[in-house]
Amino acid sequence: MKTFRSSLLVCLLAVCLTLLLCFGCQKSDVPQANSSSASAPTKVEETTVTFLAVGDIMLSRGVAMAIDRANDPLMPFKRLAPLFKSTDFNFGNLESPVSGNDLIQGHNLTFNAHTKDLAGLTEYNFKVLNLANNHAFDQHLAGSQFTQKILAERGITYLGVGDNLEQAWQPKVFTVNNLRIGFIGASYASFNDGGVTRNDYVARIEDHEYLRKAIEQLKSQSDFIIVTMHAGTEYQPSADPRRALDRAQIDFAHAAVDYGADLVIGAHPHWIQNLEQYNGKYIFYSLGNFIFDMRDPIANQGLVLKITLKGQRTTNPSPSATGPGAGFATHIEQIECIPVLIENSTPRLATEAEAERILKRVGLPQKVIGNAGQAK
Repeated sequence: MKTFRSSLLVCLLAVCLTLLLCFGCQKSDVPQANSSSASAPTKVEETTVTFLAVGDIMLSRGVAMAIDRANDPLMPFKRLAPLFKSTDFNFGNLESPVSGNDLIQGHNLTFNAHTKDLAGLTEYNFKVLNLANNHAFDQHLAGSQFTQKILAERGITYLGVGDNLEQAWQPKVFTVNNLRIGFIGASYASFNDGGVTRNDYVARIEDHEYLRKAIEQLKSQSDFIIVTMHAGTEYQPSADPRRALDRAQIDFAHAAVDYGADLVIGAHPHWIQNLEQYNGKYIFYSLGNFIFDMRDPIANQGLVLKITLKGQRTTNPSPSATGPGAGFATHIEQIECIPVLIENSTPRLATEAEAERILKRVGLPQKVIGNAGQAK
């Protein structure tokens, strides 16, 4: 009997030991699985966006007549077709409203583009246009509203105008290749009167508080912030603080950078103007004309910027880590300065010799690299 009890006790001890060992193994498996998940490698994701920035696009007056003679609304854009097609999207300043009646009305300085002549913008990938300029109200409020409507119908994001100042200052975000680019546009004038008369429909460069709020909004909504201005003194080679219009132009550009803009691009003077490096950021004060009908030889020189942005973000499969919806840390990889010459309202690439002369005249490099100011 004792032998039987001893054997039974040994068996019970063996069973308990086995159960304890199995339970211990199961418990030790849990932290090992979690540890494996926590140590999963992070992933670095990169993206690149390339786009063109051009100066004033005016599809009225002599440009409209040249298009009609050619019977081709794509005519002003065609000579640069390969350049337009080489980018993810393109951006410019549209200086002629579209009233919807397809009539060129008013005196020589009152612009109104044909609806049909917007075809070149859509065909050649212009996805963002600034409308805040001194010709925004050439066709009055109805013309401005029709312009906004027809651009939106064509999938073009517009800046700088709206049904009130809050809408005019509303920043816009254009996303391409997962990179979110924020845009803000403003003008020195609401009408073509030198900035004397204001209205509540066009963003104005003196309204720095609106600018600050718009940039603050973009900081959480975009990966890169571009501010564009229609400002400065016409037919001058550089922004000069001794001139009142230029002082406002410079103050606005500096304020934009101080508030957090990554790049400032200007238009309006009809001439290419200087580049400034301010607090590690680039300010192009004026790109000059792009599609226009002027006789002044210098006004028929324009500058196209081919801008490449590079974004990088880190992702991790852990739910608590930065997810794929987070923003990219973004910088300027390169800006190529491409001079063009306007002939019969149509821009073409400058020859090598012409480009060298144009860039030398305004002190611009062929390329700028990064935000730190490297140039060559």
